Amino acid sequence: MGRKSGDSWENFIGEMYRRYYDRLMVVACSYTHDRTKAEDLVQEAFLKAILSYRKGGSFLSWACRVIRNSFLDQYRREKRFPEEDIKGEAEIPTQEDLLADYIKGEDRRRLAAMISALPLKYRDVMIQSVYLEKTDAELARLYDTTEANVRQMRSRAKKMLVAMREEDDGYEEDR
Repeated sequence: MGRKSGDSWENFIGEMYRRYYDRLMVVACSYTHDRTKAEDLVQEAFLKAILSYRKGGSFLSWACRVIRNSFLDQYRREKRFPEEDIKGEAEIPTQEDLLADYIKGEDRRRLAAMISALPLKYRDVMIQSVYLEKTDAELARLYDTTEANVRQMRSRAKKMLVAMREEDDGYEEDR
């Protein structure tokens, strides 16, 4: 992760941020399900990741790990002082609830990883429509295309995701 001579530190950080932002947003959105919270998480985690990164590994993998850990830390802090319901009792999850949440979380992470592997135009459409909940009209304006083309790109992206999942599931069964 070396810098070119003459580049300022700020330019380097800005370049890295732009380079990885979309992929990190996919991961953050898969955890938070909220655009604003995901943006905050990406900003916080990116800074931590860039300051703690050591050469020898993938920066993207490291940044994704930092996002995950930052999210879990925040989640634990919020759960430590849960808001009490009207009766004044905090809801305590059962083992089944925890397992269901874990499975859903694993599926979300798997989907986020598959979306990040899509070609750029399909990945962007999926991020914008699935995680950021933009309408076809908004996406058509954003990409300067028609709503029908947006639907077609999303449909193709979904087919690619299904193929990836089937390939991955087949690989899992072969082990």
